[in-house]
Amino acid sequence: MWGDAMKVKNIVGVVIDRMSPELDRVFHYTAPDEMYEMLEIGMVVRVPFGRGGAVIDGYVVDMPEEAEVKNLKEILSIVSPEPLFDTKMLAVCRMMQKECFCTLASAIRAITPPGSGARRERTNDKTITGSSLAIGFDEAFSILETVRKKAPAQAKIIELLLQNDFVANADIRFLTGASQSAIKSLEQKGIILPQEMEVFRNPVEYDKIERTMPLAPTPEQKQAIDRISEAAEKGENRIFLLHGVTGSGKTEVFLQAIESVIKRGKSAIVLVPEIALTPQTVARFVGRFGVRVAILHSRLSLGERHDEYKRIKRGQADVVVGVRSAIFAPLSNLGLIVMDEEHETSYKAENVPAYHARDIAKKRAEQYGIPLVLASATPSLESYFHAKNGEYELFTLPERANESKMPEAEIVDMRKELVGGNRSVLSARLKEEIAHNLERKEQTILFLNRRGFSTFVSCRNCGYVVRCEHCNIPMTYHKNKNFMTCHYCGYTTPNPAVCPECGSQYIRHFGTGTQKVEEEVKELFPNATVLRMDVDTTGGKASHQKILEQFEKEKIDILIGTQMVAKGLDFPNVTLVGVLAADLTLNLDDFRAGERTFDLVTQVCGRAGRGEKKGRALIQTYQPESHVLHYAKQQDFGAFYEEEIELRRALSYPPFCDIFSVLLTGNNEQALSAYAAKIANQLRMETLKNDGMNVEVLGPGPAVLGKINNKYRYRILLKCEANDEVRNMLYAMQKKHHQAKESKWISLLIEANPNSML
Repeated sequence: MWGDAMKVKNIVGVVIDRMSPELDRVFHYTAPDEMYEMLEIGMVVRVPFGRGGAVIDGYVVDMPEEAEVKNLKEILSIVSPEPLFDTKMLAVCRMMQKECFCTLASAIRAITPPGSGARRERTNDKTITGSSLAIGFDEAFSILETVRKKAPAQAKIIELLLQNDFVANADIRFLTGASQSAIKSLEQKGIILPQEMEVFRNPVEYDKIERTMPLAPTPEQKQAIDRISEAAEKGENRIFLLHGVTGSGKTEVFLQAIESVIKRGKSAIVLVPEIALTPQTVARFVGRFGVRVAILHSRLSLGERHDEYKRIKRGQADVVVGVRSAIFAPLSNLGLIVMDEEHETSYKAENVPAYHARDIAKKRAEQYGIPLVLASATPSLESYFHAKNGEYELFTLPERANESKMPEAEIVDMRKELVGGNRSVLSARLKEEIAHNLERKEQTILFLNRRGFSTFVSCRNCGYVVRCEHCNIPMTYHKNKNFMTCHYCGYTTPNPAVCPECGSQYIRHFGTGTQKVEEEVKELFPNATVLRMDVDTTGGKASHQKILEQFEKEKIDILIGTQMVAKGLDFPNVTLVGVLAADLTLNLDDFRAGERTFDLVTQVCGRAGRGEKKGRALIQTYQPESHVLHYAKQQDFGAFYEEEIELRRALSYPPFCDIFSVLLTGNNEQALSAYAAKIANQLRMETLKNDGMNVEVLGPGPAVLGKINNKYRYRILLKCEANDEVRNMLYAMQKKHHQAKESKWISLLIEANPNSML
């Protein structure tokens, strides 16, 4: 037993860098006086932990002046000389811990860049070894006269350093032809001084991006710019929804509002939903703000991300452009946050902690007392609902900024194509329009939200479908490597030549993926240049940028892609868009299926006719009567919203309630089913105890994807208001699960308003 508690100074609260729920609390340590003076919230420290005193890293989250505690261990050392986060960001982490049902350590990991702090893959600063003169100019000239004949290589080095304060040794050798031994000899004589200089790994070629000037805004743009700038100047924590048709100049609104923020010494974060959008977006912001733009996304190397974070933290960047995790950028003088394409599902993290960037943006905007701008041609129904109710300020840009017309859209009934004998993925109308574009040297985008060559492989003799043996899900065929892959667990197997079930040779590919479209387009238009942009072709670093640059600069005729090509891209010579399977997402088992289909079709059609040339869009579907597709064809978000919001109201779906998903996974389906039923009954009993807790518990039942990677999956849904009472109930249930024996073989994941119910 420990002795009696006593007041102790130099107390430090540390969160251990481990994800285990059992360790999700603050552990107290003491620190020597000298170390305590150096410590700050957000630093990484090394501490002894547990009975065996294992050495482990942790994060400083609390420094009480004194506390009544029992015998405490002492911090061993400081790992990071600079804090990884401040008190504001710690508050964000605590919000994530509460709202995402995660440990505080996992929240801290989410906000800190890979390669920093307590991560094993810690990245160091990049330095180069160089030299500078260790003596004055007069003495250097004097020595120079004596060594020119005896040691001409050394003389050249001295001459070079007289002209430059610092030169990298590699450059000295290249420019003078001197050897390393000549450099070393001058060092030993005390004539030059070896030095290490820090350099940044730069992911942007700033000098290759042409600078731009602000454009004259339309009256609607000016109204939005002025109001956002006014709110930023006055320190108003307001949320603005900028709803503008595709090509209406939303980016110019961001640029001019941010410019006003920068002029007052503040900075801004700009979020985009896809890495594919980053190159064009970065070019626009670098064109306006130069080297003061930093970028953050997962395709940067660890070193590049490390250096970008360092630039941001040192105040060397005014604008941070990036994907979801860029919302955690450590800007201390934040003045504005912008979320472009705010409706996009990629803003919601799929892994723990399953945060939504919009929620973090709201929290950070509130902390700094600044505006948050949400922007989209197809806002999420929840955001538009809040705007219509006056909770957000709504600005509408109804016309394209360059006075170009919206594309003329046409729905093509693919059922009639089949009746007419056309089994191609392209309708006769689309083939005709592509041919016209090729004649006129205009570009075409073909959109299909499915990668690979085909959807599945099946035997026509017995009906056997090749499924993943770990997930029981049809595998996707990839023709270029002649293999099949499960896109859920990554399991890969050779393509079968005969049916494994009956031995028949009549085993064929069914459905269509982007690879198959590419092959068919090349057969139909052999003289056309074709590019494909999907997950399979954009795996390498900067591959998105290379494909888009090639498409624009080489005037590639046809770009085929998944949702990467559906939004944000602005190519004036693209006059035709073909949506190849508009109803692909329409029949998903998800209440958001209609909204997502409308978003995708509207956005991709908006890629056409953004320059001076007239644009056309063809929407191919087997459900031409769908009201969703008709509204998308007309680009009529208002009519779609009015119909969809009434459906949500009638069925009590967001924004009229919140949905919590409790997903349980395990190896034994029978045991999992029984345990899921037990959890659901416990939740029902808890809600009955409190008459005021209006919670509907649905399930349990097998998830849509009932088995992934040899794990069975059961889901419980709760429809309710996401208040503290409900969160506390779910948190208590989660804690009870972690203490139960079943937690050893059954995992439990709670998520608020999940993107997908799969």
